[in-house]
Amino acid sequence: MDPIQTIHIITEPTRFRLIQILFEHHYCVKALAKKLNISESAVSQHMRILKKHQVVYGVKKRYQMHYLVNKQLISSLFAEVLEQISQYSDDVEILCDCSCEFISECNCIKKDPKIWRDRNEK
Repeated sequence: MDPIQTIHIITEPTRFRLIQILFEHHYCVKALAKKLNISESAVSQHMRILKKHQVVYGVKKRYQMHYLVNKQLISSLFAEVLEQISQYSDDVEILCDCSCEFISECNCIKKDPKIWRDRNEK
């Protein structure tokens, strides 16, 4: 699964809050609805999406389905994202060699007007 798509799915505010609650304890839809003060059908719709992407899974407890977070998936997801980020150097040089139509609004031009003069004199 695409990590960016999964991050997008789990960062939707209601789903993010559901996941936060489920990190603390497993709950059924009714309990989650009460905790978030939303309808059970709304919780069910969010849980359907989270289950589809394997972010959560259900365990049957008597007559209720209780949901738990797939912590391994979330850990590996963020590990993959951090690995991708770590491929880039921390030593990114900021060059003021802007050539777009917004050069007059460029922060480095504002900080050093000499760049603007030198550029226009060429």
